[in-house]
Amino acid sequence: MIQNIILFSFLSFSIFLALHLIIWRIKEGYRGIGLILLTSTVAYLLVCALYLSWLKLSVMSHLWTTAPLYFCLIMIYSHFYVGLLKSVSIRIIQEIRESPNNSMTIKEINKIYPVDEMVRTRLSLLEENGWLSKSGEDYSCLKKALRTVKINLYLHKIFRLDNSG
Repeated sequence: MIQNIILFSFLSFSIFLALHLIIWRIKEGYRGIGLILLTSTVAYLLVCALYLSWLKLSVMSHLWTTAPLYFCLIMIYSHFYVGLLKSVSIRIIQEIRESPNNSMTIKEINKIYPVDEMVRTRLSLLEENGWLSKSGEDYSCLKKALRTVKINLYLHKIFRLDNSG
């Protein structure tokens, strides 16, 4: 039984990886988490249909046993994927590595990743979406931002986390 659960989950995950990489290479510009969600569900259902028709197992008992392991693998992959695709820190390290002598000054880094521009862009986006309000040069948190900050600080306290993000 355990062997079937592990085999099913890893087979589904392998098919998901193949589908995700094929779609990711063919469909330029679409590389979001939605793609991971769609392909992971399709891969799971595909293997589920094949596996269940082949072994004639009960659908409900099979879903309750294989889904947790499979979607845990998908979650781990998603963290890895987003970390590599979206991490500014990794992109900065890559730029430094690819530069002459594997080093850059802060001015050179600022030309590639202008800190001021990045912060202003985010502030404008937060203002547009109703998280912040701007009065002159001052920004203030609106109600939903305050609630989110309180929840975040509470979670940091529970999990004993330093500032993150």
